[in-house]
Amino acid sequence: MEDTYIHYGHKSFNPNEFEPIRNFDVKPKGGLWASPINAKFGWKDWCEREKFEECHPDNAFIFRLKTHANVLVIDNVEVLNTLPQIETCFTSCGWVCLDFKKIAKEYDAVELILSKDRQLYWKLYGWDCDSIVILNKDVIEVVA
Repeated sequence: MEDTYIHYGHKSFNPNEFEPIRNFDVKPKGGLWASPINAKFGWKDWCEREKFEECHPDNAFIFRLKTHANVLVIDNVEVLNTLPQIETCFTSCGWVCLDFKKIAKEYDAVELILSKDRQLYWKLYGWDCDSIVILNKDVIEVVA
């Protein structure tokens, strides 16, 4: 993938602080969250719209994925419906809770392009913007 991503909240990437991915609910625990720099609606955009927090470039780092990274791209509900899921209390609401432990066996990252299919917002409630969660720290190539 040629995309470049930005992670807000840390000035640099420390592989020793990377937490392995764990299933939780709609979003997993662990991994590393970021947004594509060229996202139509990324984390910084969401924070500005919701007046959630300031996203400062001096408290962020930019990275790419190594060329061998295997990225699962979710850009429509049809793709989402083919993925392994877990049962949680949220599935009765119609939300999809992915089995990230299974997904991590095949993929290094999961990228959601919410701006391509707004139905994804309701299925993956809490994934509020175009974003990526890195499942395998070894595919991160820090740029700045």
